[in-house]
Amino acid sequence: MLKKILVTGANGQVGKEIHLLSKNFPAIEFLFAAHSELDISDKNSVEKYFMEHQPQCVINCAAYTAVDKAESEPDAA
Repeated sequence: MLKKILVTGANGQVGKEIHLLSKNFPAIEFLFAAHSELDISDKNSVEKYFMEHQPQCVINCAAYTAVDKAESEPDAA
């Protein structure tokens, strides 16, 4: 049975690098989720994704990148 690893933030710099490296690990099924597919700040989105895909491990590469807004919108950051 293949091990499933979820990589969040798949369209970011780190997520893209992991995607390139994942080809070296054929015994692992990598699930690459961009923000449009999985919003990690939304509990319902996360629960739905986990129920559908059942990853065994998560590598969180998602990041809040709107640095200028971080002070004016701390809840979003």
